[in-house]
Amino acid sequence: MYINLKRILILTVFSALFFISLGIPSIGFADSDIAITVSDPDSGGEKIHEGNTINTVLSTPNVSFGDNRVMGTLRITGKKDISIPVKPGNKVMVTLPVGTCYMQAPTAGTYKNYVEWPKDLDGDKNQIQDNKDVPGIKFISGSPRSITVEVGNIDTTGKIMVLDFVFDKENYSTLRVSRLIDVAKDYNENPDEKVTRLEFMKSLADLTVPFPSCPLKIIYDDKILTERFLDSGKISPQDLDKIKPLIDSGVIVGCQNLLEPDNYLTRAEAANAVGKLFPTSEQNTYFKDDLPAWALGIKAAAAKGIIIGYPDGTFKPDQFITKSEALTLLQRTLESYETKKEN
Repeated sequence: MYINLKRILILTVFSALFFISLGIPSIGFADSDIAITVSDPDSGGEKIHEGNTINTVLSTPNVSFGDNRVMGTLRITGKKDISIPVKPGNKVMVTLPVGTCYMQAPTAGTYKNYVEWPKDLDGDKNQIQDNKDVPGIKFISGSPRSITVEVGNIDTTGKIMVLDFVFDKENYSTLRVSRLIDVAKDYNENPDEKVTRLEFMKSLADLTVPFPSCPLKIIYDDKILTERFLDSGKISPQDLDKIKPLIDSGVIVGCQNLLEPDNYLTRAEAANAVGKLFPTSEQNTYFKDDLPAWALGIKAAAAKGIIIGYPDGTFKPDQFITKSEALTLLQRTLESYETKKEN
């Protein structure tokens, strides 16, 4: 499935900045876009401006769901009527939408794979320059979906200000792009609604098969699902094909020859399923309430930080999971896949 470029939602960082941007795509047959948020972390979340970019797109790649997806470049430049648009200490935070993440979270040692400041552009000297003591751009923090940097040094003899956020360094700033971005809008608009077992199974399947970095070893079984589950007729052939790898691999086992696709999913069932994608863990969860004996995957999910529980120390395993909780669980699952380190 390929994704075509539509539009990009951009939040400006400083009133002195605008954006020439960005080969970030939107989902092909859906209405949602991949919205990259650019903000000033020191502004307390206040949005100075919000809108769709109408400036030059540096590249427009076709992007399919999966690992190491190359995007375009987000270029930040200064307005022509402002001679020195930024100063040392100004911060910029770039955040990816739910349903995507970097292949690796940026760190102080790797951040130059995510952000670049060319010495010059088309013969004009860039104001952001390294000096012998301070880099032009400093690393502040990084997460699977964000990077925050700070202007370190400005050379006032430069004619332009250029800062590029790149998404093309394999196993670093390239992205995992999942179909979760398609369902995020609905889940965010209806955060307290419950999730059916089939809805969750489909979303979890979308986070496994397209991703080589997913630790689950996919097994394909010749057994026909309609013969294995008495209620499989409630599920469309297309959806059965989608969830079959999870069933064949033992992530989904059903109960007494039933898949119960229309039943609501409990927190224990959801956590157990995502935990089965990862190696088993003997680490204690330390939740105050008792967990079901069959839900062995919960320990693995807790060990990976995918489930945390409530502030009072409980997990509430029998409580139905909400769309908001399911979205968080699935996003953390995507972010927990390990990227092969280079030697």
